[in-house]
Amino acid sequence: MSVTELRPTGRTPRTPAKSASKEAAEAEALRAKTDAAKAAADIANQLKAAKAAAEIAEGHARAEEIRQKSAERAAEAARTRAQAQQAREKAERSAAQWRTAAKAIAVTCVIVSLPLQLMAFWSPGAPFLLAAPLVLEGLAWALLKGAEAAIDEVRPSWHYRALAGAVALFAATVNYLHGSGEFGIGTGLGGAFCSLAGPLVWDLHEHGRIRKRDARKTRRERREEARRLAAETAEKQAAEQRETDDREARETIRSQQWPQVWERAVALAAALGELHPSEPTWKRAWDDVEGAALGDTATAISARVTAKAAVKDAAKDPANQTERVEKTQVESQVPTPVKGTRVRATDGRRNNGGTPPVRRAGDTLAYSPAARRAMSLAARRPRAGA
Repeated sequence: MSVTELRPTGRTPRTPAKSASKEAAEAEALRAKTDAAKAAADIANQLKAAKAAAEIAEGHARAEEIRQKSAERAAEAARTRAQAQQAREKAERSAAQWRTAAKAIAVTCVIVSLPLQLMAFWSPGAPFLLAAPLVLEGLAWALLKGAEAAIDEVRPSWHYRALAGAVALFAATVNYLHGSGEFGIGTGLGGAFCSLAGPLVWDLHEHGRIRKRDARKTRRERREEARRLAAETAEKQAAEQRETDDREARETIRSQQWPQVWERAVALAAALGELHPSEPTWKRAWDDVEGAALGDTATAISARVTAKAAVKDAAKDPANQTERVEKTQVESQVPTPVKGTRVRATDGRRNNGGTPPVRRAGDTLAYSPAARRAMSLAARRPRAGA
């Protein structure tokens, strides 16, 4: 192809007129294509709307589930508070009833035991002794009130309670002796029991208040806590025993495998005040003896270096190369412009292997029109300059 053939002539070829049937067919094809695109867009929009609706429904369901769970938690919390309030009210009611019953029993016991004591201390020659029973009963209840005040003020109350018990025991002895001698043993036992029962019942009431104030644990709770502490102690001892066994095994292995390092570690541990060589002490002893990182020795390092050198030499040996990677042949498609006189020599380009290979027809793809135009222009420039 010559340069004249490649040069544009400046004339545009006339496009033949299209027939009416062809234009109608093209319009129908365009309409069908438009309808198809619209249908595809409608389908995509419907899919997006369905997906959005499903996500919205799922969000509503999740929100409803969260609201239900929140309502259930609120109802459970309300039930818990109501149960706690009921338990608290029941405890307060029981405490009030117990206090009223204890007072009633104490008053009843005083009504039974006091007349026996009055008859026991009555003497026509010494009527003033009638005040003795009042003193005994009053002293006992005064001491119990002192114990109550000590409990409310968080003070020791045992001595008040002990003295009240001693006074009640003395009154019971008087009632038993007088009642048995005058009215029979039954009356004596009843009077003695009433003299002791009133103060003892009230003391039990105060004892419960002390336990509630001090939050003392029951016997069952103490047994459970003792069992738990025993289990924790046993587990701790077992863990310490396992740690001791592991340390002894580790020290035995180290002393047998590396005796020199172990001797140095023992010496360092003695100097540092350690009963057994610690890990930092063992690492320092290893560095002192072997002069390398922990686990490395001169023999191991030498063997590793030798092995790496052998692997490197084996990789360089052509006999050990099972695959060869051939380099892609790079060919010059455009000749180098001639600039003056030059001596033909061996091609020194890197990847051409020396002298470029011989070109043959059909060994490369055909050039595009734009490439042919560029090659034509490049070929004409040296002649124009000449």
